Amino acid sequence: MSLLQQIVFIFASLFTFAFIIKKITRNNLAISDSIVWILWSLFLLIISIFPQIPTVISRVLGFRSVSNFIFTMFIFFMYIMLFYQTILISQLKGKNRDLVQKLSIKDYQEYLDKKENKKK
Repeated sequence: MSLLQQIVFIFASLFTFAFIIKKITRNNLAISDSIVWILWSLFLLIISIFPQIPTVISRVLGFRSVSNFIFTMFIFFMYIMLFYQTILISQLKGKNRDLVQKLSIKDYQEYLDKKENKKK
């Protein structure tokens, strides 16, 4: 990796980290949801500063090239994020169903109360 590429990767990693922190401070992103992103940006920064780390890991794991290892890491990270988002969506669907059911029961009770008041 050339020095220019390494500098570009370092700046991209720092930009990613700063962007995540900015979103957290403006309350657009919950801290619990952003921990994985912070860790990922720190991982990118580390491999940008020390490019020999992914080289050694890719050789140990048997990858033919470092780029294949990096792409595999990105794909693995995206699968983790997809699974986490699927869990959150499932929880939100359950909460939404419960809320709709409670609201429907409340509306039905109000309807019955109005109907009973009209009889009086």
